[in-house]
Amino acid sequence: MDTEKISLPVLVVGAGPTGLALATELRRQGITCRIIDRSLDRPAHQARAVAMWPGALDVLARHGTADGVIAAGLRMGAARYWSGSRNVATVRLGDWHNGGPTMLGITQPAVEAVMAARLRELGVAVEWRTELVGLTGHGDHVGVRLDGPGGLEELTAAYVVGCDGAHSTVRELSGIPFAGTTYTQSFILGDGHVSSAVPRGEAHYHLHPDGVLVLVSLPGGGLRVFADAGRAGRLDSAPSAEELQRLATERAPYPVQIKDLTWSTRFPVHMRQAAAYRAGRCLLAGDAAHVHSPAGGQGLNTGIQDAANLGWKLALVLNGHGDADRLLDSYQAERSPVAAQVLRGAHQQTRLWTVRSPIGRLLRDGLLGLLGSTGALERRFIPNLAQDDLDYRKSPVVGPRGGRRAIGARGLPDVTVTPLRGDGAPVRLGELLADPRHTLLVMPGVDPLKVLPGLEPMADRVVARVLVSKGSAYGEPYRVPGGFAGQGPLRGAKLVLVRPDGYVADATTGEDVAALVAPLAGRGRSPRVRA
Repeated sequence: MDTEKISLPVLVVGAGPTGLALATELRRQGITCRIIDRSLDRPAHQARAVAMWPGALDVLARHGTADGVIAAGLRMGAARYWSGSRNVATVRLGDWHNGGPTMLGITQPAVEAVMAARLRELGVAVEWRTELVGLTGHGDHVGVRLDGPGGLEELTAAYVVGCDGAHSTVRELSGIPFAGTTYTQSFILGDGHVSSAVPRGEAHYHLHPDGVLVLVSLPGGGLRVFADAGRAGRLDSAPSAEELQRLATERAPYPVQIKDLTWSTRFPVHMRQAAAYRAGRCLLAGDAAHVHSPAGGQGLNTGIQDAANLGWKLALVLNGHGDADRLLDSYQAERSPVAAQVLRGAHQQTRLWTVRSPIGRLLRDGLLGLLGSTGALERRFIPNLAQDDLDYRKSPVVGPRGGRRAIGARGLPDVTVTPLRGDGAPVRLGELLADPRHTLLVMPGVDPLKVLPGLEPMADRVVARVLVSKGSAYGEPYRVPGGFAGQGPLRGAKLVLVRPDGYVADATTGEDVAALVAPLAGRGRSPRVRA
């Protein structure tokens, strides 16, 4: 890369949750970036997204914003499925802090407010009313033209990331196809002051023969009313309280009274995925790369995790470490299958919602009842929505023992460890792994004096933090309690390399550190470590 041509390392286009998460991760990694959005500002009351799952909360915990988001949200306790007057299935939700399957009810603007405040602390403010109007790839950089409050601006960026939604300008200017379909029916929703039998902290799904009606508790005491409005027609008019009231009266088995609306909208639902997540130095994340039905509340969560995956890879490349093509291509290799699974799951839920035939409804209700009564919904369906243990095992930058979250049932216990130097207080292992750098864990029973000298020839910042289980001249020593052994692929591991997104790059039962880092470095390069 000819650095003399580059005026900006990364331009992030779009200041929704995906763009804010990406910019925050880049700043944590020490990368300079700008984030623009063509909107005047984000309306504080308008948001289709109202659900956050543990996978996204884990990213925000690394960024230092999870507690603020949780404080602004509403912990959901249950989801109930109704068919006519029968509550055919109930899913109980747990507490994220205690590792339970959970969903946080929170509006997208509230999430963005917390994330934007953190980004400002890191020295980056969103540039509103600034639109991307030109994009030209030049091999080793991207020529960019912006139209903002100060007029036209031209700059050169090392990379441009489109986090700019379903109608992404970055995607269109990069020539990336966005194949898929649009549902024949339109959907409407409204938020406001609504009286009903829905307890605070619950979501009710009414699967009526004429279409679905969803009632969701909102933070602050309001309620969301969401409904299938039939075959798509004109979408340029917001639904009235009367229209939503009519559908609620027809489809809910208990009284629902819509007293007033804060806002409402009518919209089509698409199921599309970008043919590629990268075209040269332009990349896509969030809705720019994939859109789907709102069933399951997965969109915001998938986008935030796209950003977490891409951010550290861009940082490594920009710092001159590793094989750029290998690392950046691994972003699509890891995230595209996740999005495809989310699309399939959301589509299946939407079909479940909109079954019309009596026989089909009878079979659906029986299946939901069985899954609910046996606890299968809590054991299998909800963890799938949680997205907190994704599978990256087929990634080109993941070794045979890597690909899953470091902390969890298939990895390491989140034990409390005690620093052996200074006056440090006990800390959870998961907190240590929130560091923005790769972390090498030297497990109990391994002599770091014999292992860690092998790190010295490796490239600086590929593995910048080393945690060892006892005092030595290398790394940061901690006293680790008994029972620290890993499970599943990490059983018997002596060395575990953890990525900045909390997933295991690889582990080994031997003492070959270089083999762990080789997939990241690529082409046989040997990164050097600063411990």
